[in-house]
Amino acid sequence: MSGSTSDTAVREITDFYGRRYRVGESDQALLGRSRAWMVGLPWAAMLAVSLFQYGFGAALPTLAAANGWSLWQAFAVLGLWVVCQAASSPLGGWLYRRQRRRLAVPMLAGAACCLTALVTLAHSGDLRAVLLGYSVLGGVGAGLVYMTCIATVTEWFPERIAGRVAVVSAAFGYGAIPFVVLAGHVLAPANRTALLDGTALTVFAVVALCGLLMRKPPKNWWPAHIDPQRWAVDRRLNRSIPRNRPAARPFPPRAAVRSGMLPMMFVVVVLTAAMALFDIAYLAGAAYTQGLPSLTLVAAIGVLAAANGVGRAVTSSLSDRIGRRVTLGLSLLVGGVAQFGLLAAATNGNHPVAVVGFAALAGAGTGAGYSLLVSLVRDWFGDDATVANYGIVYTGKAIGGPGGILLAGLVVTTPDSFVPFVVAGCFGLLGAALTRWMRQPGRAVVPLPSPVVHRF
Repeated sequence: MSGSTSDTAVREITDFYGRRYRVGESDQALLGRSRAWMVGLPWAAMLAVSLFQYGFGAALPTLAAANGWSLWQAFAVLGLWVVCQAASSPLGGWLYRRQRRRLAVPMLAGAACCLTALVTLAHSGDLRAVLLGYSVLGGVGAGLVYMTCIATVTEWFPERIAGRVAVVSAAFGYGAIPFVVLAGHVLAPANRTALLDGTALTVFAVVALCGLLMRKPPKNWWPAHIDPQRWAVDRRLNRSIPRNRPAARPFPPRAAVRSGMLPMMFVVVVLTAAMALFDIAYLAGAAYTQGLPSLTLVAAIGVLAAANGVGRAVTSSLSDRIGRRVTLGLSLLVGGVAQFGLLAAATNGNHPVAVVGFAALAGAGTGAGYSLLVSLVRDWFGDDATVANYGIVYTGKAIGGPGGILLAGLVVTTPDSFVPFVVAGCFGLLGAALTRWMRQPGRAVVPLPSPVVHRF
């Protein structure tokens, strides 16, 4: 498509903030189809790999019993997967940035790792083999797919990043629901191999196909039908103004770290991940050690995953109106309060309605943080290093996730324990408080100019 006549109009312009845009190329000229494909394909890939986190939680009681694992051994499998999935996110961003157009390399690598992970879980009960095959390779594979999908939709939809990232990242939550149902009601030692092998082939096929079709746009690409100079200052065109002002200047990773705001976002992810994994591990552990009915487990984890996805979509729209930082604080507050609700449900015999209800609230509160932070990183540190900076922020999950799983283990192995619930709840309250001190770096108080209307 580089030889099309539209290429003669390709040029680079800057806006009021000094940001650069490559304009003059339509998505049809670059892709041969609508850029909506670059939402649909990442969405499908995220849907496929979503089962590794929530799905494993639902399958944990069956797998642990079949393999003779203790609760802590089963939690070790989940915890190491979380570490590898989060820690590989900078690698995923690095691979993405080094691809010219096609994204087959990181996506096919991720697909192969995910295939190996599920096949290992299907055929082996040896803890060391599962830790290597499922946790390490599966975590790396899911991390590569996650970051490649987030980066793709971010660069293809620079003017609608919050909404489109929410759509794609939400699939990482509610996409697990079908497998959660299968794991809770169908999975058994007798059919484990067939069910997991079939799932492995399905995941590999979906991720690989999406990877072969996904493309990245040229650097600083901007959709041809929108004037970026007006979009940067005209609140009639860009409804997120003035609550979400663009970055004052580009902040590469080192400068973003020195600003103090990137480390603060990292801490927010640590706290968010601790709550999210505490909820998954607590529900799975209660089913394994405390007799939580399988129907309640499936309903709670299913609702947790669904609310996680829906919460991302709702908060992305809300953040356009009241600001990303404020919305992030409200989400963390909701997630923290939900932990105290789960404590109340646990002290009343794990009443099914209460458990499911507060699981929904917890999912909505903890899930929103990830998608909001993509937009916040871009708004505060600039377009050029969005992928690299978010990759750093997301690695906070590698610290918070295992911490949350440890707290859940203390709950389900210690009778009448309530302190871990309180700690998890305080994580949310602390995260909400931290957002009050977060400020966009380098921002001087400069009034927005009136948009200039060009008449032709």
